[in-house]
Amino acid sequence: MSKKPVVVYGASGYTGQLTCEFLRHYQIPFIAAGRNRERLEEAMKRVPGIETADYELAVVEHDVGALTKLFAGAKVVCNVVGPFLLYGETVVQAALEAGCHYLDTTGEQAFMLDMRDKYSAEFAKRGLYFGPCTAYQNAVMDIACHACAEHEDIDTIEAVTIPAVTPTVGSAHTLVQMARAKEYFLENGQLTAWPPAYSAELTAPFTTRTVLGIPGAGLAPPLWFTSHPRIRNLKALCAFGNRQLAEQIIGINKLYHNELAKLPEEEQVKALAKIADGVQNGMPPRENPLTARNWDTATGSGLTGRVQYTIYSHSGYQQTGLLQAFVASCLLRMTTPPTGFQSPSQAFGYKNVLATLERFGYAKMVKEI
Repeated sequence: MSKKPVVVYGASGYTGQLTCEFLRHYQIPFIAAGRNRERLEEAMKRVPGIETADYELAVVEHDVGALTKLFAGAKVVCNVVGPFLLYGETVVQAALEAGCHYLDTTGEQAFMLDMRDKYSAEFAKRGLYFGPCTAYQNAVMDIACHACAEHEDIDTIEAVTIPAVTPTVGSAHTLVQMARAKEYFLENGQLTAWPPAYSAELTAPFTTRTVLGIPGAGLAPPLWFTSHPRIRNLKALCAFGNRQLAEQIIGINKLYHNELAKLPEEEQVKALAKIADGVQNGMPPRENPLTARNWDTATGSGLTGRVQYTIYSHSGYQQTGLLQAFVASCLLRMTTPPTGFQSPSQAFGYKNVLATLERFGYAKMVKEI
């Protein structure tokens, strides 16, 4: 049973370490959990200021019973173990059984839709928040989309995220495994599947170059707006600052649909995992704000108007750690926390999420039109 209010599951990974770092900033006691004590110990040594944090280590197996036992007594579970299509449901089940709010860093639409349909009502019934996408690549784009949606003449949004990022091992495996799943945009109020291996040339803000936009990078905003009373159309694409990475992901998607999709599912997963190891098999360096610069733009349009918001930011993985800690802090402090399946912007207000990123110096949103 947990004696701390927050459990970080996957704390030995790159994103897990950053989540622990920002929980330390918020002075929130936590348990750093994973499957290997040696890796957990080494990871915590790399967390700045860890000597002032109130934390414990916990070694746990990846099954519902063991995780439920660990989570019992905690209030919030921060799950950073991906790909979530492969590993996420076990943690969702355990958090629900233990009576914990659940956060993760996914943007995998197939996983989100499945978990929403299976568990959202039960989380809400028990007064618990079910918050996937508490991470840079979805939460920041979602801020800009919600800013557009505030304008009453807007019914259509096109959003683009351009992260300057070196993927972690987990992110690389997520990007590759998502070749097996459909990606959706919102059209006339309905989720509509993108064509396999779709891509589009896009203009990067304030540059003379174009970037390659793809839907297969975990983009959740179309899902959050499926029940919006006015926003009927929403397309979201990711255009990595590293064009070679985007081309590599497109090539993997084509390979999957042309060859690997014919294999049994277990063999598909193994084949894609082997490919992912070639994309990234080590921990990337800590982000440098002078080079790890991101753009997230949402353009809203309607019959009588048009508006565009751009969020200029840096260090996306650090933003993810901050967002995890911020949402955990909100859930611990609120007397009536949000419940059920919601994005951070829906649950806590997009202005509050943006203000947190601004306060820590990570982001600034500008109204361009």
